[in-house]
Amino acid sequence: MAETDVTLEPMYRTVTTLGDFGPWISRLVLELPDEIGVNDVTPATFNVFCTRRERTGTVLMRKERGADHAAPSMGYVPVLAAYPATPEGKRAEHGSHVALELPEVRLTKRVEGGVMGSRKIDNCFRITQTATIPTATDPLVGLVFETCAGDICPALDRWHEAEMAEAVDGIKMEYGYYEPDFEPAPAGPFGPAKAKPEKAALIVYLHGAGEGKGESEDGGIPGGPLVPEGPVRAYTGNRVTALSQKKIQGYFDGAAWVLVPQCPTFWMDNGVEQLGHSNQSIYARALKALIDEFIAAHADRIDTSRIIVGGLSNGGFMTLRMCLDYPGFFAAGLPCCAPWFDATAEDVSGLSQTPLWFTHSKGDELVDPKETVLPLRRALAAAGAMVHCTYFDHVEDLTGVYREADGSPKKTFNHGVWIHVFNDFCRTDIDGTNVMIDGEPVGMWEWAARQRA
Repeated sequence: MAETDVTLEPMYRTVTTLGDFGPWISRLVLELPDEIGVNDVTPATFNVFCTRRERTGTVLMRKERGADHAAPSMGYVPVLAAYPATPEGKRAEHGSHVALELPEVRLTKRVEGGVMGSRKIDNCFRITQTATIPTATDPLVGLVFETCAGDICPALDRWHEAEMAEAVDGIKMEYGYYEPDFEPAPAGPFGPAKAKPEKAALIVYLHGAGEGKGESEDGGIPGGPLVPEGPVRAYTGNRVTALSQKKIQGYFDGAAWVLVPQCPTFWMDNGVEQLGHSNQSIYARALKALIDEFIAAHADRIDTSRIIVGGLSNGGFMTLRMCLDYPGFFAAGLPCCAPWFDATAEDVSGLSQTPLWFTHSKGDELVDPKETVLPLRRALAAAGAMVHCTYFDHVEDLTGVYREADGSPKKTFNHGVWIHVFNDFCRTDIDGTNVMIDGEPVGMWEWAARQRA
């Protein structure tokens, strides 16, 4: 039987996973010209080479830790597993697609940058067949995949993007949002189908400094052309999509809207300094208008007594700013590693009107808790406010997924405490005791879901 030399251009699709340390490409799905079986491919059947490019098309130059100069971000990526798959990349016994599982490494990361600024990059793959693939007809040889047919990201199901209809103070923001599924939850082995609420809670989540619009438009090249990318980084850069997943949605009766505005610069921008310590923001009125506009557009499906606002770092600051400017509007505020400095008596009085749950870590490298959250929490508690604060000794992986070379949990910088927020690990108060509602311990998200304005 003669071998088949394929002449049609082979195509591949990427599968993106939204992880604790940013989005990464976890699988490649290759379209084959014939069906294969479960034993017909192995990880050694293909070589995978990745070149990471700026959105302008130039190769990303990156200085790796310990290196003395920047080098092109390219190289071979190991294949962890290979198997027949559906067109969406799900494992199958046979099919005309093959999925290659990839590790979460630098070359598979989809965002580049740091806490003060980040940008999307393009992961360009060249997948080369290195071993013959048997089929029911002619064996497959010589396949080379260089053309990407698109991306699959299951975590973005029911997520959308939009823009404010009207500018406020000359500001018109884009935003991402999650539309909950209002269909009843199917019956399980221990109970009947469960109805969803007619009107659902709204979670407004505010991104950090690295996910603002202004820091990503030049493709990482000073003086380079603008490369608009929309607000997607605002809700994928730090896994805000965890709020649309089953666990946290479950606290909100199985359905909660999630609204993620993208700031044009930084939420802390006071019109003079973009990262000032004045506790003022030029975006407060525009942000409130965006929230009001969104609520009006979905008035028949949003419970206005259950509007939660939260945010990380820069967005943690803006969470407090919004609670202070609009007392009684939000059912709860969830500021994470929030840079609020020198709180005044007026600040404390205003913030006392909204239930708050702070999250911070000892040793935060960017926002010193001794200058921000700790004195503010003490003042709020003394004023009789409903206030909780989960205070971690440090930030390390608590999921068991990420480990150091010696097998210990992976440690990260202590400012990145939002990792614990999105994993629903905020469950204790400042003194280490459980937060209780009706005699039952609750975590931050369940607590927030129980609040009403």
